Amino acid sequence: MRGRHAQRGRTRRRWPARTGGTIIVLGLLAGAGYLVRDFVSGDEQRPGGPGGEAQASCDDTLALAVAAAPDIFPAISEIVRAYEAEDGPSVDGRCVSVDVTPVPSAEAVESLDGDDAPDLWLPESSIWLQRASETGAQLGESRSIATSPLVMVAPQGVAEEQLGWPDAEVAWSNALSDDVAMTITDPMSTSEGLATLLAVQAATGESGESQTQLVEAMTTVSDNTVADVDEAYGQVVDDPAAAPLFTATEQSVVAHNVEHPDSPVVALYPEDGTAVFDYPAALVGADDADAATAEAVDGVVDALRDDAAAAALDDAGFRAPDGTAGEVVGAVEGVQPRMPDVMASPEPETVTAALRQWAALSLEMRMLAVIDVSGSMWETDGGEQTRIELVRDANLAALDLIPPTSDLGLWAFSTEEDPPNHWRELVGIGPLDEELGEGTRLDALTEEVTALPDSEVRGWTALYETAWAAYQEVKENYDPNKVNSVVLLTDGEDEWGPDLSPEMDLDTLLTQLRAQHDPARPVLLITIGIGPDADMDALRQISEATGASAYQAEDPEDIQDIFFRAMLERQCRPNC
Repeated sequence: MRGRHAQRGRTRRRWPARTGGTIIVLGLLAGAGYLVRDFVSGDEQRPGGPGGEAQASCDDTLALAVAAAPDIFPAISEIVRAYEAEDGPSVDGRCVSVDVTPVPSAEAVESLDGDDAPDLWLPESSIWLQRASETGAQLGESRSIATSPLVMVAPQGVAEEQLGWPDAEVAWSNALSDDVAMTITDPMSTSEGLATLLAVQAATGESGESQTQLVEAMTTVSDNTVADVDEAYGQVVDDPAAAPLFTATEQSVVAHNVEHPDSPVVALYPEDGTAVFDYPAALVGADDADAATAEAVDGVVDALRDDAAAAALDDAGFRAPDGTAGEVVGAVEGVQPRMPDVMASPEPETVTAALRQWAALSLEMRMLAVIDVSGSMWETDGGEQTRIELVRDANLAALDLIPPTSDLGLWAFSTEEDPPNHWRELVGIGPLDEELGEGTRLDALTEEVTALPDSEVRGWTALYETAWAAYQEVKENYDPNKVNSVVLLTDGEDEWGPDLSPEMDLDTLLTQLRAQHDPARPVLLITIGIGPDADMDALRQISEATGASAYQAEDPEDIQDIFFRAMLERQCRPNC
């Protein structure tokens, strides 16, 4: 409960202290010599706190808990200590005692709707306020305490030699380039990582080609994540020449360069705009907070926004709430005083979708790819490549994106594959890195996929029987620790020659799939229809029976984009 009397003997759970993310700033404030300015001035004294009463006259204590983002915690803690010492804040005869604790925003957001929540929360970004509101947290109107733009960070020598700093311009497309080694912190647990993910997504746009580019970029950086920016800066200190490009706040660049002048970094400001951390301060439990607690919180926020606080935040390398750079940002080499262009704030659903996509790329899978090799797959649809060649290219690109610990297998099907089954196992399902023949399963898959266009034309399309057999194959050895799925690509409908008799129709297939589908142990049967002749009505029913989706590449040139989209969306199945 918030605003409790300290003398009641009720114990508030202490927020777990975290040193990660604070060491750099502490080094700036203390070891590097940038000391927080003296808040106690003989010429200027604040009024006696929110209630205007001297603390000596207090009959009781109103304890406030403040959870602050780790990077701004040292400055906030100093400001609050000065506020308590100078002002003796009180409300209605009760002395106000403020306890500030560093709490990563990703942790705090999960704990705001309960008795152990802080009274005042100060995350890095308003994005966290949005996410907290989605969990049911009741937050008051926020006020920004400081700002710091998200920047790309590189060791100064690397920036000069490889990126042409300070003259060259950079954009978020640099994060998508194979020419630049880039890493980010985990978007699921860090503000820097989440902001980077959203910035790259905004910069790439929403076209099919852009989404493919985004998947490729996300996959590349997901293989090179670091726990937090402290780890990234540690790589710079250990070996500047080998350290990758990474993203962090401008404030962290200032702090690093003051603390580590022998291994300087530079802030690279994307020309296509960037995110800005606005460090909002918001009352927690706004609907239930009593008037005294709300008034005390307002007093603390006022203190965090006054001139003395602004000077302390400037000393720590932050900008003013309006983005104006103070003396420190203007004086430290490697950063620019001018505020960069700012991207529009993302909508809550955009944030949720981006995190879901990121999570999907990191999920291990157990997947069977099933490819139609009937005669129509050798048609070109007016383009330069046949349908089977486009399928080959899409599968080869996908192999580069699938986590190496995933299980994968490959089938081909028509009506002439190994009767009476009508499908052929090209590579059995198993770990990609497992030894198979003279190489690994990944090598075998690459070889078989590459050779698909060289296969002979294979008759008609045994769609229903193959879909059922593939579903059973994956279900038989279900792995609860992976996403179990079949991805079936076809350009037609279930079609048999005049001398052949199918053993299964659509109704029978759907009945059996629905009977076998177990939401607790789902096997997704994702279908992709290629070209205008694919029987999308049947494919949608087949996929929906297993809680999956069907996709159509009306233009076969779009197969790769569709394939990547299916990979992105598999995270939320079967509940989206």
